[in-house]
Amino acid sequence: MKVILFGGAELGQAALELKLIQRVIRRLGVKQILHIPFARIHATEAEWSGDWYHRYVHLPEVEYLNAKNKVDIAKARSPLIFISGGSKHVNLIKKIKANPRLLRLIKNAANIIGESAGAMVLGTYFRSGRRDGPRRLLKGLGILKHTIIEPHYTQRNSQAVLVQEMKQARARYGLGIDSLTAIEFELDKFPEKYKKIGHGSIEIKIV
Repeated sequence: MKVILFGGAELGQAALELKLIQRVIRRLGVKQILHIPFARIHATEAEWSGDWYHRYVHLPEVEYLNAKNKVDIAKARSPLIFISGGSKHVNLIKKIKANPRLLRLIKNAANIIGESAGAMVLGTYFRSGRRDGPRRLLKGLGILKHTIIEPHYTQRNSQAVLVQEMKQARARYGLGIDSLTAIEFELDKFPEKYKKIGHGSIEIKIV
């Protein structure tokens, strides 16, 4: 399984991040993409409102499927999985775990892209709540074993938070990813071998 995790976009950066994602999808040469958008129920920023995917990502050669539609989930045949971000981490994980076929598609995917919250839930645990307020750790999808992931890493000063989360969850790995930055790796090679995309920082903490 190839995994590409993006650290998200700050205000006004959505188009830039999605262009990076577009390049990755094109390079992978996939025929289908299944978009899992459940972390963003109501957009609070205009750039993430409406059909933002097709506004920013132009891949007419790739069939686009949206997990909001049961028919699209049924049509999926080994698609690239794209789990996009938003503030509703808990809703995202609940929707995925409530749909056995969707969960199987994720677990058996050849390619997964996670963006912001969509990257966070791929670890063993993920943070629910604000970095600077009450928060708790919930079970993620466990695609990355023994790992906690923090997007928007240095932009939101999450270095100390990641260390605290690792201690709380007794996680072996902590992965911090900056905005407009991604880490790409084969799942069985993590964390020894990976590639960085973008110009921000990636930090892997190991206990």
